[in-house]
Amino acid sequence: MTHDLLSGFSQLLTPEAIGLLFAGMALGMFMGMLPGMGVSLALSLMLPFLYHMSPIPAITLMLATQAASYYAASITAILLNTPGAPESFPTTLDGFPMAKRGEAGRALAISAVSTWAGGWIACAALLILIPVSGSLVGVFHPPEFVAIIILALVLIGGTGESTSAGKVVLSGAIGLMLSFIGSDPVTGIARFTFGSVSLMDGLNVVPFALGVFAMTQMVVMFGRNESVSGTQAMLKNAFGRQVGQGFGDALRAWIHILRSALVASVLGLIPGIGGFAANFISYSLGRQVSRKHGSTFGTGVPAGVASAEGSSLAKEVGSLVPAVALGLPSGVGMTIFIAALSILGIQPGPALLKSQPALPYSMMWIMAIAGLLSCAIGLVLTPWLSRATNVRGPVMMPVIVSLAVLGSFAAVTSFAGVVELGVFALIGVVLRKLGYSVAAMTIGLVLGTTFADNLHLTQSIYGWGFVARSPLADIFLAVTIALLVMITWRGRRGKTIVTSGTPGRAGRGPKPGHPVLEPATEAVIAVVSVIYLVLALGYPADAGRVPAIIAGIVVAVSVFRLASRAVRGLRARTAAGPGTPVPAEPALAAVSAGGRESSDDPFGMHDLPGDQPPPGTERISGPVPDQARSRRRLGREFAALGWIWAAIVLSYLFGFLIGVPVAAAAYSLTSVEWKRRSQRFAYAAVVTVVAFAISYGCEYLFNLDFYGLLT
Repeated sequence: MTHDLLSGFSQLLTPEAIGLLFAGMALGMFMGMLPGMGVSLALSLMLPFLYHMSPIPAITLMLATQAASYYAASITAILLNTPGAPESFPTTLDGFPMAKRGEAGRALAISAVSTWAGGWIACAALLILIPVSGSLVGVFHPPEFVAIIILALVLIGGTGESTSAGKVVLSGAIGLMLSFIGSDPVTGIARFTFGSVSLMDGLNVVPFALGVFAMTQMVVMFGRNESVSGTQAMLKNAFGRQVGQGFGDALRAWIHILRSALVASVLGLIPGIGGFAANFISYSLGRQVSRKHGSTFGTGVPAGVASAEGSSLAKEVGSLVPAVALGLPSGVGMTIFIAALSILGIQPGPALLKSQPALPYSMMWIMAIAGLLSCAIGLVLTPWLSRATNVRGPVMMPVIVSLAVLGSFAAVTSFAGVVELGVFALIGVVLRKLGYSVAAMTIGLVLGTTFADNLHLTQSIYGWGFVARSPLADIFLAVTIALLVMITWRGRRGKTIVTSGTPGRAGRGPKPGHPVLEPATEAVIAVVSVIYLVLALGYPADAGRVPAIIAGIVVAVSVFRLASRAVRGLRARTAAGPGTPVPAEPALAAVSAGGRESSDDPFGMHDLPGDQPPPGTERISGPVPDQARSRRRLGREFAALGWIWAAIVLSYLFGFLIGVPVAAAAYSLTSVEWKRRSQRFAYAAVVTVVAFAISYGCEYLFNLDFYGLLT
């Protein structure tokens, strides 16, 4: 092994390989920071050029691009609450609250160190796995896939904003329902497509993630007219100190990094699951087992960032084993990498390990070196990257919307992806404000098809007796039951975990539901799920059984919550007696009282400390009542959603080259407050040029042609 390890390293010591290593890193960092673009698009664009390259330089270019993208994806997740890749969402839960406190540099430093350290730990584990990788083909079967997905849903269910078990169940089940849209892989029957050809391939996770993460954040920041950190003084001279603090935080959180790296390395071995779920599971596991910090995960604690990012590069290092030894990918990136190997004339499998034993070690060295250098470069850039937290949301919104529109189209290669972006933006604004778990919904969407397929195979091959035939599945199910017992026990002892952004907010307990929007949303969910259930029952059993079961669960939970709410309201009126006014909901009472924001502000409509227009913007003279301010913020949030849809409609009518810049120009001239008119026109000119450059680059460099209905 030592000889192969050194030989694999020596193969990289050529000018061509070194040059392509740095070129791949630069491209990976750039694409990783762009919401919706991602490393998969960059890797796919490289495929045509590989025909003229030798194997080692080509592999170096591909893997360096992939390794460098993972820290880059956490940059926008921390600074803007907008993950560069969907699997970076767990990083937002603690990274973004740190940025809001003016600690963006600290969070970025923790992310860089955790990503690098986790990747190197996975490389050390890879040294052990490579010699035995040929025997991994017999480890995972359909029962193991079913059991581990159930475990993942239980672990991830509590990750995010949810404040109740019912919302966690609804969130995960809704994600599963969304995953069943499209052609059934078992029977080939089109399910829930309503005749739309665009839905035959199902819903893509990129428009979903951009809608519920990026667009929702832009709507909130537009409504508040504030920057991420809310203050500029906190970041002026604190860059070096924050990076040093981040190093210290990462060292103190070494157990979280080690655990996440080992878990991600193992999950990376599982085809079809580990590539996406590793970050979610690692973060959720850290939250469940950490006695010191678990209750504060989601409020901006360094351990949360370390738990999320310790798995980022580690999962891809682990996924090299099934990709090279078995030809089985764990995610989209490894799928493209296997295609690249076939172009280079390299056939993955046990024969490869015997004929070219040094090649897997070369791949390990590339991931290790590129991971280290990209994180180091990211740390050098931290002082400048952190300044993004001082930019007001309305100022950056047209650029983010432009990237999201083009990124959604790139992911789906159809305008249907852009429409999905707008729909999920609207859904995301409502569900996140009401405390539903976006994490559980996302993982349900991604793993739902895999779960249904393997459940079908388990029933067909093993029947329900698979529990007695699969010890590994038994272990996963036992861990799942133990976690459920532990979560229930913690809940009964009052150890409720509240992930609301700040420790002070967490100390005030969970926010009550909105008195009108909450029941209305649950009623809509109940009606839609009933329709979904009726449609599922109309399909053949193999195609409709699992969707019908999931829809039935959603119907039962949503109806139970509506009935419980009605009973509580009736009891309150009965206890008050005839003619006695029923006390207003706390949220409405706070508004009607004209007081400042309280902890009972579930819709996020009242002012926060520091929620004032930044220097240089127009101000309204005189005091503004809280009720009027709340209405103004709600109106601004609806306006933000309107601008997102305006960009979508204009792009559909006139194409990206015209529609995106026109939408950006109109927005810039009408929706951003400036003290002087010259500032307004200068800003509009810059934003229009940037939007045009984004559209031009995507259309002509990435071949994403869409000319619009009227052009």
